[in-house]
Parts: sequence; C-alpha cells; structure tokens
Amino acid sequence: MVDAVLVAPVRVWREALGAALALTDVVVTAHAGTLEDAVGASARRAPDLVLLDFAVDQPDRVVRSVSRVAPNARWLGTGVGVSAEHARQVLLCAEAGMTGFVDADQPLVELVHGLGVVMSGEAYCTPRTGLLLLHGLQQRPRRPPVSAPGPPASRLTPKEQVIAELMMVGLTNRQIAARLVIGEATVKTHVRSVLSKLGLRRRVELVARASID
Repeated sequence: MVDAVLVAPVRVWREALGAALALTDVVVTAHAGTLEDAVGASARRAPDLVLLDFAVDQPDRVVRSVSRVAPNARWLGTGVGVSAEHARQVLLCAEAGMTGFVDADQPLVELVHGLGVVMSGEAYCTPRTGLLLLHGLQQRPRRPPVSAPGPPASRLTPKEQVIAELMMVGLTNRQIAARLVIGEATVKTHVRSVLSKLGLRRRVELVARASID
C-alpha cells in the first residue's frame, strides 16, 4: 500500500480522486487544500507520496515546504496546463524534487500509471509536460563546459556534461532525473563517471569548483 497525501484546492475533486484511487494500491490517507494544511498533514503522516494539483497557488513552494517535513516522499504533479505560468512551475517543481508530471488532458488510467512509475523510483512525464521541461531548460543560460583533465578517453560525454552542469548548480540525483526524464539509477551511474573523470571524490567538490570558477 502507498500512503499518499493529496493536495488540491477543490475539496470535491480531492474526494473524487481519493475514491477513485482507493481501487488501486494508492490510499489517500490525508488531503489538503492549502500550503499550511499540506505541511501539517505531511508532517503527521510522513507519506510515501504527495499528489499535487497544479491548480494550487505556487506549486513549487508547496513542494519545497512539504519536503522539509516529509523528505522521503515522492512527488507527482497533475492538472498541468499550457499556460506560461504552468510551464514555469513545471521546471521549478522539478528543481524542487518532483519527479512525475501528468497534464490536465490525461485520463485517470494515465495518472495511475504515472504514480506507479514514480513510486518505482523512476521519472515520469506525459509528452506535453516533457516538452514544457525541455523548453524551460533550453531557455536557461548555459554554463561554460566542464573540462576533464587527461586524454580524450577521460573527457566527459555530452550526457555527462549535462549531468555535471546540473550537479554544479546543486541539484540532487532525483532533481536531475526529473529534469532529464531519466531514472535515478541512470543518474547515479553518470554521476560516478563524472566524478571519476574529473578526479573528484564527492559531488560537493564539483559544486565548490563551480563557485570558484
């Protein structure tokens, strides 16, 4: 059973979705309509999962605040629209630790599938939300490439270069996975390779190097 907290501003929607999810292994044991209620419910329940409706005010703030009291919870956002603000929030929520996104046009079966993927430790995006993430990343200012000493074989691959840049701004493996729409296990493999090629033992050394540069 997956213990979930559902955060959405409309009570009837919370109750309806909670009833629908009761037919799965996801059990909504608490629901909240505000940031304060979400923090309180999550602090009491220490949920496995937080399901967040993007109709709430400042979804990224909810993710950051609730994560302080429930750091092990996995996150899935639903009801993602096409507005510029939702596009911005998708990127901000990914940076805050959300690893699953389902857009507003998807049926319940897609939401349930996304929940399963997120709970397995992988990242999940419906095609439209994945596109929003990519657009957001493309609009961010690019850092200069991270150079690795030694022969060509020790240089970072294009994928490792991206991982290194995200590490340098302090993102966790889960946040990197959400940004790139890949699994956390894949990110861990790339992180180990990046540190090895750069001659570093810990990722904090890469962050420190970025601050000096």
